[in-house]
Amino acid sequence: MEKIDCTGVILAGGRNSRFPGINKSFHKVGTHTMLARIHTLFSMMFKEVILVVNEPALFLDVDALIVTDIDPSQCALAGLHAGLFHAGFDWSYVTACDVPFVSEKIIRYLLTQRSPGKQIIIPRTWEGLEPLSALYHKSCMPRIETNLKKKVFMIKKFFKPERVRQIPPQTLESLDPDLRFKFNVNTPADLETARGMAQHSDPGYGRG
Repeated sequence: MEKIDCTGVILAGGRNSRFPGINKSFHKVGTHTMLARIHTLFSMMFKEVILVVNEPALFLDVDALIVTDIDPSQCALAGLHAGLFHAGFDWSYVTACDVPFVSEKIIRYLLTQRSPGKQIIIPRTWEGLEPLSALYHKSCMPRIETNLKKKVFMIKKFFKPERVRQIPPQTLESLDPDLRFKFNVNTPADLETARGMAQHSDPGYGRG
């Protein structure tokens, strides 16, 4: 399978406050850690994989470009900024390390929706936009940097509506009927839920 001219960015620099002990990305869902599940898919799909972390020493055995935030705000927007800054391609698919069911079908569909004038291709589920399961163009960086300086940290606040293509929930459900791609593990209870989901219907890679 030919790899895509796109960077896969995994944000793994969160504070980990609800998961004492090991870094959240190293918890297993199925037979692999959450990080390994995402990294396996990204390595298969993309020509470049970047991991944005706080503690690089924990990730030395991961085959990816390991970077840290440039801005000291310790937020997802700063992680997105670092990923885009270091990316070798114009487009990056960005996800968090605690989203164990990243969907190849959804990523490939988002990639088909790129067009001149658009900077962000983002899923919109019934709950709203999913900024950590989206495609971003490098040209987003000036607006991100402006917001970081202003301490406006919500990712969606830098969006310029005319530059954003939203993918509606009906389209997403045709690709991922249960919208598993957006399930993220915030608490130990979520982790148990994810493990149950993996047992019942894991995709072909990372079966549990």
